[in-house]
Amino acid sequence: MSSQPKVTNERQRMIAEAAYFKAQQRGFNGGDAVRDWCEAEVEIDARLRQLDCEQLVARIEELAAAAGKKLRAARHKVASLSAGARAEWQKDMDRLTILRDALQPTLTDLREQGARAGQKARERVDKIRSEIADLVQRLDAKAKH
Repeated sequence: MSSQPKVTNERQRMIAEAAYFKAQQRGFNGGDAVRDWCEAEVEIDARLRQLDCEQLVARIEELAAAAGKKLRAARHKVASLSAGARAEWQKDMDRLTILRDALQPTLTDLREQGARAGQKARERVDKIRSEIADLVQRLDAKAKH
């Protein structure tokens, strides 16, 4: 994800409305339409980045919760398996636990940074999310056997 908001018709509409309201607040007297547009663009882009960050945090929280549920279900399943089968499951469960726990500091960073959250944090989350999805699929496949 880029730190710059995408150029969309909706974004342009929002900027145009915000610029209009700036002029309206002055009673359409004086001022500079270009300056109004530029100030509105900065404000709208900041709002869009904040919204993007909030949505990312929500997705990460959902992912962490799903990983926790999968771990609980897998632990229940493992309890009924033989020692050899348990060892096979345990490696994936341990890795899933590590990945789920790795999401917490990233979530904290994203919450603290808000709209300023960097690309590096987002890339870290994407990598962890991908690995969790792979492990969950593997555990699901094992559970079916």
